[in-house]
Amino acid sequence: MWCACDLGRAYVASSPHPVTPRATLSPATIEELLADPSRTRGLVLESVPELLSQLALRVAALKTLEGALLSLMLSERIATKGLSHTTSKLLGARELAELFCVPESWVREQARLGNLPSFKLGHYVRFRLEEVERYLADRASQAA
Repeated sequence: MWCACDLGRAYVASSPHPVTPRATLSPATIEELLADPSRTRGLVLESVPELLSQLALRVAALKTLEGALLSLMLSERIATKGLSHTTSKLLGARELAELFCVPESWVREQARLGNLPSFKLGHYVRFRLEEVERYLADRASQAA
């Protein structure tokens, strides 16, 4: 006859990624899990919320760093191409992508997500260089 504890053991044994219910293994760090994702199989269930919190902080820090690096790159590109900061020229996604040296699809996605200031003219998405530059500079100063 089966008891409830036997069913629990049977489930854990049949699960593709068994989670250890008690603290029998040493907790893994984010760095260790990034280096070897297979270590998630031996994670203690109680450690997962903390690891997710650490991961969210890491993602936010990476986004801030991305903004700082893009700002630096854009400033350099503007200086080398002789574009004026006071000019109110509108740029298309392709032109902005060329300044960033990134795919046009990335620029469009970042605009759609609200990560780059843009506006629509009909079905066209346009960017004001000054606004993009200011936005990225603000993100870079938040990183400091």
